[in-house]
Amino acid sequence: MPFMTFLLAFGAAARLTRLITDDYLTRYLRVWVVRRTGVTSDLSYLVTCAWCSGLWACGGMFTLAYFYGTAPWFIWPAAALAASWVYGLIATHLDGTEQ
Repeated sequence: MPFMTFLLAFGAAARLTRLITDDYLTRYLRVWVVRRTGVTSDLSYLVTCAWCSGLWACGGMFTLAYFYGTAPWFIWPAAALAASWVYGLIATHLDGTEQ
């Protein structure tokens, strides 16, 4: 796997993990899952635990990157997710706060 593909997959997995577990945009999805499956269910834990979701996001992203790392349908969304993650890190660092 080329190094740039690795970086894209890494950044995309990091952003996807953040999107699932902490992002404001997916809060209703997390609440729905917790209400639907219960607070102690494995699925509720998965959508609220960054370590747990990160494992699955990385597994999926790196599998896709390994097999389809040069395909435009992988590169463009992965690049957008990775850029979003990097931008979020920079903005958080410069602002000094996390939202």
